[in-house]
Amino acid sequence: MQPMTPEEIAAHDREIEQAEEKAAAEAKQERYEKSGVPPRYWPESFDTYKVDTTERQKAASVVTQFVKDVKNNKPNILVLLGPVGTGKTHLVCAALREIGGQYMTAAELVEEIRHTKAFNANLTEKQIVDKHAKAPVSVLDEVGRGINATDEKYTMYLYINALYNLRGSALITSNYSKSEFLNYVGAAVADRLVEYGSIIEIGGESYRRELRRSNDHNTK
Repeated sequence: MQPMTPEEIAAHDREIEQAEEKAAAEAKQERYEKSGVPPRYWPESFDTYKVDTTERQKAASVVTQFVKDVKNNKPNILVLLGPVGTGKTHLVCAALREIGGQYMTAAELVEEIRHTKAFNANLTEKQIVDKHAKAPVSVLDEVGRGINATDEKYTMYLYINALYNLRGSALITSNYSKSEFLNYVGAAVADRLVEYGSIIEIGGESYRRELRRSNDHNTK
């Protein structure tokens, strides 16, 4: 067998590199889809986030920095606030794609905690919130939209306290304003967030309406 030429060696190495890159991308996508992220967000990433206003530029920059900090072992809690449809879930899911971890809505976490009261429960409240706090990043979406505010507030205390004590990283979203959110979660949670986390607000027109207009235009 004739030895390969330098060009053939370079082409072979590139083929191996491309195969490894493809396998890594497929593994990353599989991990993302198994994280609990809703299927509608499976194709989304930071690259598909529409940065067309100053507020969205700031939000994307802050979440991107959050990802860098977590990758550099700098835990943090970042709360994204703003009206319905301003791209909050898109951003936190994009971060989850990069870091790995677990997605859930606040209502889903409330339900998990509620199940610990059953006589055949396998986990305690503490074990559940600790499990989420130990994820590379825990995403808690749609705080304040549950039916039972009392249960959700109690769950938020357990969750934030676990993140605080275990130095976990989380992304939290809510449609409340900053003052409304801090009032909703209560003094104990607010105190921990002020010390350990950051809160940003995203305003502007509905992100979903703009995307629909753009899609409608592209199909004409």
